[in-house]
Parts: sequence; C-alpha cells; structure tokens
Amino acid sequence: MLAEVGQEAIDRFLSAVDSVMNSNTLLLKAEAVESLTVDNRQGMLDAFLRSDLFEQMMLQADRQREWYNLSDFIPDPDEGGNPEREGAPVRLLREGCRAAVTSLREEEFADRLHWMLTQAPSPYNRHRPVDESARVVGDFLREVLGPAGSDGRAAERGWSFASVEPDFLRSSEYRTDRPPVRPVYFDGSASDTATLFHRGPVLHLLLTNGSP
Repeated sequence: MLAEVGQEAIDRFLSAVDSVMNSNTLLLKAEAVESLTVDNRQGMLDAFLRSDLFEQMMLQADRQREWYNLSDFIPDPDEGGNPEREGAPVRLLREGCRAAVTSLREEEFADRLHWMLTQAPSPYNRHRPVDESARVVGDFLREVLGPAGSDGRAAERGWSFASVEPDFLRSSEYRTDRPPVRPVYFDGSASDTATLFHRGPVLHLLLTNGSP
C-alpha cells in the first residue's frame, strides 16, 4: 500500500495540521506480512522503516502532497534517476535511530490529534477553534478507523495506538549550528511527532514536523 492521501477527510486533517504547525504532514499506510501486536510492533516497525517500501512511500507522499522536499534530493529510480550520490546510496533513515514505541490509550491518541490543531507550536498563530478541531479530527478518525472512529471504541474493535520517538529521519538542524545532511524531515522541535496506529497487518504512520 502507498501514501494515504486522496480521501477528503484525510486531506482536510493533514492540511489543517500543515497550517497550524507549519508542518509537512505525511500519512503512510502499509500492510505487513503478519498482524501487528503490542508485543511485536517495535520489531515490525523497525523492519518497515529500514525497507525500500518505506523509502518509496515517503517519496510518493512527498510528491502527492506537493512538498518535493525529499524528492529533490533522492532521484526516483523508476523515472530514470540515479539513486546514488557521491558513490553512496542516499537513505532517509538516520543512522543509530531507536524509533522507540510507547503505547497510547485510544483517548490519548485522539487527544494527540486535537493537540496538533489546538495547542501544538504554531509559528504563525493558526490554531483552530475547539469545535472545528472536533469536526476535522472526528471526520479523519471515521475515515481511517471506520465506524469505530466515531464512538471512541476503536480499541474494542482491534485498533492499537502508540507514539514513536521521532529520531529516525534526519533533522534540518534548524535549531542548531550544524549543517544538515539532506534529505531531512524532522526539525528538532516539539513539532516533530510520529504516531502509529494499527489493526491486524495494517499500520498507519502519521508524521509531523514544523519550524518557522
């Protein structure tokens, strides 16, 4: 499966987060070879992040959302580009990352999405009203979780939720004096988030960044 865009409710949520957090928000959806559980999802996520599929999905999402922040630095081999620079493959994953997974309750997951629209760092003061956030997040949850997303009982229907330490993609070094090693995604601020939600073999990974 590829980048999860195109559905109106999903696009509306991603664009709202873009605006509030000054983020290049991405949502990936993939299917593993076996079901994810609380016990095995760290290993499954690690394997996904290190796969060619993750690279392909990130590039596609970057293009589909018309950011081109990653595509400008990693030519697409399918389009005849050279995937190597200076003799070494260009990879998105940061060396030495942990991508540590921490469980979230369903209500914590929903609160995290509302936080993105109402309380997250917003360089241009674009926080959304609480009632608008409720509509946008509610529609998004119904789209990605199905009917269970509207009644707060998705966990009872097999969904699990987690935060992921946002250390697995290189930083823009916006807040440091170090030169960035491109391609980059995270910015080294509280706006860097990675959120995992999954049921059966299907996983979603929601990514945000953000800086002035």
